[in-house]
Amino acid sequence: VGWVVGAASAAVWMLAQMLFSVSPGASPEGPVPIAVLLGIIVAVLLTGALHEDGFADTCDGLGGGWTAEERLRIMKDSRIGTYGALGILFLVLFKFFALLQIETEILPWVWISGHTLSRFLSISQLRFLDYVQDPAKSKSGSMTEFSGFDLIVNAAFGLLPLFFIGNQVLVGLSAVVFIWWVTLVHFKKRLGGVTGDCLGATQQLSEVVFYLCLGSNIGV
Repeated sequence: VGWVVGAASAAVWMLAQMLFSVSPGASPEGPVPIAVLLGIIVAVLLTGALHEDGFADTCDGLGGGWTAEERLRIMKDSRIGTYGALGILFLVLFKFFALLQIETEILPWVWISGHTLSRFLSISQLRFLDYVQDPAKSKSGSMTEFSGFDLIVNAAFGLLPLFFIGNQVLVGLSAVVFIWWVTLVHFKKRLGGVTGDCLGATQQLSEVVFYLCLGSNIGV
């Protein structure tokens, strides 16, 4: 899934990058804002905003509940709250401006890597935490049962695109692994385990942090 979503976003960005260049035949020095925005929109449309919805629900639950039961109840509410709305706003803004800072030569692979790596890290949390929702009532319920072999396959597909990026990818990889660990500990402490919404939150946070690192001067 990460390969498909990332490749589609990169393809749309490349096409829009050419269409919205400053002048015909000229290559802008960096990513064109509207091209980046279209790439982000494509990813949202292809996934049905599944991960963004999980991120928003997680923000609402962790921000508004005092006990694990209250947090889980809030996360099941289909209505979005203040924490969720602000979280999505900041998430999209960070993602948009981070992608604008990345060199055009490597941006397609960064886009693909962001989607594949973040999904692998997200699904891998199920190997370390209990699933605290009824799988039958969750959109992510089908992912609760997978073997170690499945994890290895996901790791291979998730890490492969990283080899097409320069040394700076090591900074991004280190950062997202740290985010993975922080969310793992936080979910265990605040919820007693993980839910489908939590997996979406981990995916989105890992993706945006990866972009931020690749768009920074760290490791250059």
